[in-house]
Amino acid sequence: MIKGNKELDTAIEAAWRAGEILKKNFGREYRVIRKSPKEMVSVVDMQAQKAIMEVLEAHFPGYGIITEEKSNDVDKDGNNWIIDPLDGTHNYIAGLPFSGVSIGLAEGNDFQMGVILFPMEDRLYYGVNGQGAYLNHRRIEVSPSPELSKSIVSFDNQFHLNEKSFAYYKKLIERAFTTRILGTATNDLCMTAEGKLGGRIWVNTKICDIAAGIVIVTEAGGKVTNFDGTSCTLDSKQVVASNGKIHEELLEIVN
Repeated sequence: MIKGNKELDTAIEAAWRAGEILKKNFGREYRVIRKSPKEMVSVVDMQAQKAIMEVLEAHFPGYGIITEEKSNDVDKDGNNWIIDPLDGTHNYIAGLPFSGVSIGLAEGNDFQMGVILFPMEDRLYYGVNGQGAYLNHRRIEVSPSPELSKSIVSFDNQFHLNEKSFAYYKKLIERAFTTRILGTATNDLCMTAEGKLGGRIWVNTKICDIAAGIVIVTEAGGKVTNFDGTSCTLDSKQVVASNGKIHEELLEIVN
C-alpha cells in the first residue's frame, strides 16, 4: 500500500465517487446518446465525469484535465489528469461485466500514476512510478511466462477502425495459446498487471483508455509501448501491453 501521496489519494477518492454513480445506475434505464454508428455514450458517463472533475479540480486546480468528451486547461508539458469516467460503456449499457473508472496522471508525456476502479466488483487497482502496482492494497505482478504460445492475449474489439486488424488478429491466433476480446481496455490492462493475461493489443485506442493502465502494468513489471517499440505518449493510438517477456513477439505480429 502506498501512503502519503496526495495525488493518489485524491484520484482514489474521485474514482469511488464516480463508482457509486455507476453502481447506482447499473441495470437501470437512462438516456443513451449515439455518437456514431458504432459508438455510444450515456448520461451516466457524463454524471461520473462531473463527479471526478469536481474532486480533482477542488484539490488540484492548476492541473489540466484530459477526457474523451472534454478537456480543460490542458498543458502538454505540464501536469494533466487523464480520465475515462466509464471505460467499457457498451458493456455497461448492455448489462455486461467489465466496465470501470480510469484516472491517470501525466507530466507531459511521462505517465506518473494510475487508478482504475471496477465498482461493481470492488476491484481497485493503482500504481505510482517507482512504488509498485496494487489490487485492493495488495502488491501485484505480471505473469512470469516467457512464451507467447502458452499465453492468453486480449485484442482490440474495434475491427472497423483499421483494415489491418483482422490480419493482426489472425497472426495472434496462430501464435498465442488463445485469445480474448472483452471490450474493456482498463480491464485487460489490469488483468495483464496481475498476471491473468499475457498482454493486450490495441490497433486504435485513445489515451483516456490506457493512461492509468500504462503505469499499473509497468509498475507490475510489464511493458507498454507503441507498435514501433517506442514509449507511449499522449498521442499514442497503436499500443501493445504485455508482461514484458512476450513483448517482442507481440510487436512482431503488428509489424
